[in-house]
Amino acid sequence: MSLESRLLVWFLLGLPVVGGVFYYLWVARNLRQRGGRVSVQYFGLPDLFLASSLGLYFAASGVLFLFKAEPQPGMRPEQVWNNAGFMAAVLVTVLVFVGMRPVPLLKAFHLSWDAASSFLLRAALSLLTALPPIYATALLWERFVPGAGQEQALVSLFRNSVETGDSRAVWLVVASAFLGAPLLEEILFRGYFYVTLKRYIGAVGSALVVSALFAVCHGYAGVIPGLFILSLCQTVLLERYGSLWVCIAMHACFNGLGLVQLYMEARGWMYH
Repeated sequence: MSLESRLLVWFLLGLPVVGGVFYYLWVARNLRQRGGRVSVQYFGLPDLFLASSLGLYFAASGVLFLFKAEPQPGMRPEQVWNNAGFMAAVLVTVLVFVGMRPVPLLKAFHLSWDAASSFLLRAALSLLTALPPIYATALLWERFVPGAGQEQALVSLFRNSVETGDSRAVWLVVASAFLGAPLLEEILFRGYFYVTLKRYIGAVGSALVVSALFAVCHGYAGVIPGLFILSLCQTVLLERYGSLWVCIAMHACFNGLGLVQLYMEARGWMYH
């Protein structure tokens, strides 16, 4: 391939990456000028204490898992249930804690349906804009950071289940990644952690802290930059639309696309 052809290919590949970065920077700049739509009035110092305590726990768990020297055993289907049950228990604890006060829960967590119009379309279009920077950063990270190519346990479980024809495990992972994780994680991380921290350290500081926490708590080096960027993009969308449903739908679409790709790889329909 000639130098001119290579430059053309890199230019065409770089256009959506640069376009995605500039789009979210433009939206963030507009939000900084006119203010976002995330209200912080319902969460106070008790929530700051609870959110900080939970955040430190998730961060410590992710860091410990990240730096474990011994190789991790493969994930079993029952562990998927255990993880989902733990996250659900944490979320229920948070909801009960907040609900002990005269607080409208749907409004406090930005889950009101009056702010959720066209959230599926908004999430899909926003994800298409965010994917090029996410994938580009992940590829560079995997190329230059040792150990960044390690596959997540849940990903390995899904791939092996498809290859062996274990349909129950396949559908369990689909339910966890496409339904459970987006709902539980978004309500907890962006609906509670971000909104609470925003009241005390501002939108920018809260977005950076929560995005770093969201990326690290997954416990795998390879996903850190991609999830950090995804989280920042979701936070921008939350401020722009004032609805957590957009973030939940975007998270579900992101995981769903990943599952489709893994399924096609496991079936031999796509090169891995």
